[in-house]
Amino acid sequence: MFTAASGAASSTRPSGFTFDPSTTLGWAVPVMVLAPLVAFIMAVSSVRTRRSSSTMAMLGAVVTLLLTILVGWGLAKKTTPFSATYQYINLPVAFSGPVNFQSFGINIVLHVDHLTIAALVALEICVIGAIGWHQVMGRSEPGSARFHALISVLLFGCVGALVSWDLAELLAFWGIAGGATYLLLSHRWGLDEAARRGRIVLALPFFTDLSLLCGVAWLYARYGVQSLDTLFPILHTNPGWTVRSLVVASVLILVGVSGRLALWPLHSWVTQTAVSAPPAASAMAQAVWSVLAIVVLYRLMPILAASNLQTVRACMYACAAAAVVASLLALFGNEPRRVIALLGSAVAALGAAIVIHGSENSHAVFAIAGVACILAAAPARTAATLAASAIAGAMRTADIAEMGDAWRRMRASSLALLAGGIVVGLSALGALSFGVSSRSWLGVLLGEAVLLTAVGVTRIFLGVSTGPLRRRRAFEPDRVREAPSSSLGWPYMLAMAGAILLVASTIRGWLDLLDGFQHPEPSPGSFAVWLAIPILGIAAATFAYARDKDGALVASAATGAWLSARTATASALVERFLVAPTADLARRVDVWLPAGDGALGRFAGTSGRVALAGGRLPALPLVILLAVVLAILIAFAAPGLQR
Repeated sequence: MFTAASGAASSTRPSGFTFDPSTTLGWAVPVMVLAPLVAFIMAVSSVRTRRSSSTMAMLGAVVTLLLTILVGWGLAKKTTPFSATYQYINLPVAFSGPVNFQSFGINIVLHVDHLTIAALVALEICVIGAIGWHQVMGRSEPGSARFHALISVLLFGCVGALVSWDLAELLAFWGIAGGATYLLLSHRWGLDEAARRGRIVLALPFFTDLSLLCGVAWLYARYGVQSLDTLFPILHTNPGWTVRSLVVASVLILVGVSGRLALWPLHSWVTQTAVSAPPAASAMAQAVWSVLAIVVLYRLMPILAASNLQTVRACMYACAAAAVVASLLALFGNEPRRVIALLGSAVAALGAAIVIHGSENSHAVFAIAGVACILAAAPARTAATLAASAIAGAMRTADIAEMGDAWRRMRASSLALLAGGIVVGLSALGALSFGVSSRSWLGVLLGEAVLLTAVGVTRIFLGVSTGPLRRRRAFEPDRVREAPSSSLGWPYMLAMAGAILLVASTIRGWLDLLDGFQHPEPSPGSFAVWLAIPILGIAAATFAYARDKDGALVASAATGAWLSARTATASALVERFLVAPTADLARRVDVWLPAGDGALGRFAGTSGRVALAGGRLPALPLVILLAVVLAILIAFAAPGLQR
């Protein structure tokens, strides 16, 4: 009787509080974009110490991650993306002609879908892990307040570019992120080597970013629109369109994206700063740009697919060749952080090839698998870079031939290096199983790249962790010890995030969620074939190093020296015709701007004094004087006009 009464009372009681996360999208998305900018403004206006600056950068990244999770929660049960448009510029420029060219407008379009959320989460995890590691391991780095403020700027640019749906808006955020990347990688301004290598970070990405700008400008000149929603439907219907124009735009866009993906031969801005730049900055630059560039490539893929089949296949095989060459170059030389950067470049090229291959038949059928590959590799390569930097710092050397015994002396860092390397080596498993046939020529090229990548990550771990740590001049091996415990968890967290994304990339439901398409399930035999290739590479490297580690290290050092000697001429040409002119242009602009500003100020002051003096004169004499001057000018000009 008591139970029945209680049930009746509860049935008539009003329902409790219910929360619908989709109602928060209207404010959560803009705040998510602005959170890193607010952290930057607070940092430059109030923060000065190392601890407070790192805390502010971490707070901005964590708040951005929490808002990203909230937005993802709101979009979880939705099949349509969230889009908000804010008018920025709208100017009439013509009264006749095609409607697209009668006005010039730039809208701030915030477009968020499931792929955007996944990319943001992967990117923000990399930034948070790098900041947490740098708080302990980067205490001796100069300019901590500046460094952490630039991290907030980088995060702001990346988040804004990922949610952009207007090409002009995308370029603006892309440029902000590019500028912050250059300042981060050239942060050690007191060292000549860092300043000299930092020049390539300014010159080479500037060239590729300029290519992306030219591609967007070319599209606007042909179509008169910049929003992707209005551009894609008229690629083949706009008056005056040609296949050649689409080919030109596709090549320019691909070069721009490839530069930020650090594909061979555009990878030197990543590899040359792997040692000279702060480790956290190098790790973040490699991770965030790989995620950002591959998402932009995926979104602009309809432009490439609309050109012609020859262009698509040429770009696809170019990326596949870049993957093979980068993974092969990773076998040359004994600098672990440079090798990890090259292996990440190989994985990025592999993912780009799969994205382009997906557009050859039908856009987004298998292309999303290439994006999932990069999302899994980004946290793992960050973990491997940070762990290798910790080991190199403890052993006082950047040469694998002088390292060893890290498995006993620095077990945690060595294990983090192993975990990150395994995830990087296996990151393409799901993408290859879903998107590429092992019997095709593309499958042969990508399989070779996967094999060489597995060999590269294995040789880094074995060279650092096994064998004796030899005594060198002014170096005592017994002093080598593990990094502070407060920094050890961050590489593990990043490697675990990469492993989770790697497992998700092999699940069909994850790919269906990212792009909203239904994907066929690959056969177990396909998984087995693509899994056997990296296992074979790991086994081959293990056998070689177990048989003769010193011989393998001598061979890699010799081939690295040979490659350096052969590329000296190419480096000199790049320095002469690309780096030096760009640096000289930057220097001249730095001189011209103050001079022009001073001349403008003097002109403004002079014109203001003249106007003030004229305003104090009586009106009638001033009008008479102007009339006389005008009559004299007309008298002298009239004979010339009559002739």
